Amino acid sequence: MNVLITSGGTTEKIDAVRNISNISTGKLGSLIADRFADESGIEKIFYICGNTAIKPQTGKAEIIYADNVSSLANAIQEALNHTSIDIIVHGMAVSDYRVRSVTSAAALAGMIVSNIDKIDEVRRLDHQDAIAAVMSLINNAEPVFAKGAGGNGKICSDMEDMLLLMERTPKIISLFQQLSPQSTLVGFKLLDNVPPETLIDRGFQILTQNKCSFVLANDLRDIAAERHIGYLIDRHKNYTRYSGKMEIANAIVSAAINERTNKP
Repeated sequence: MNVLITSGGTTEKIDAVRNISNISTGKLGSLIADRFADESGIEKIFYICGNTAIKPQTGKAEIIYADNVSSLANAIQEALNHTSIDIIVHGMAVSDYRVRSVTSAAALAGMIVSNIDKIDEVRRLDHQDAIAAVMSLINNAEPVFAKGAGGNGKICSDMEDMLLLMERTPKIISLFQQLSPQSTLVGFKLLDNVPPETLIDRGFQILTQNKCSFVLANDLRDIAAERHIGYLIDRHKNYTRYSGKMEIANAIVSAAINERTNKP
């Protein structure tokens, strides 16, 4: 069996020296990779991770670096187009947004003043149309740093009140069903400070939307260096609570292999 694991976090550039990232270390992903390597029948592990993610110890893992959402999508497509993957564990903390452009409060105010005649027209629109018109003005404002979405160059540090216009990134998990529908897919869902029933409901929603076999749902308040509580949810919305990264890794590997082995 061949396994693909995504782990760690992505980083989206603001300019050549600044970026937006997250706190994911990839520790759980590395443990999952090492546990798969201990199982008989595992031939190859593709480990796609951020540049600073913790790496697995096993020699069966091919490390593939992906620093942002675009490179992550390319790495996944490359792996799935050339190799038959039996099990996918998508544990990477993928950025939900990336920088579209960079401006300042002064530049935005200047744009509004320059378009005051359009603002007067907006006042005569109904509420929703007015919002759409103002959003169009903002989205089409001239950026003060044209390459803010990841090109070369550095934003001047003298700028006051920097404003970042963000745009949503594509949902990476949807790629797996498109490119490898036969794979056993394990997804992840992270929320913050919610009741357990909400966590289970949202995790199951991710499972059904993306045709996962399992989803590991966890709450940010339950994750620390030496502490991790997770709920592994299956297609029937049954779930089991696990405590500790190693216990979670063991549960994910066992569930995925059992599912794969028992597939008709």
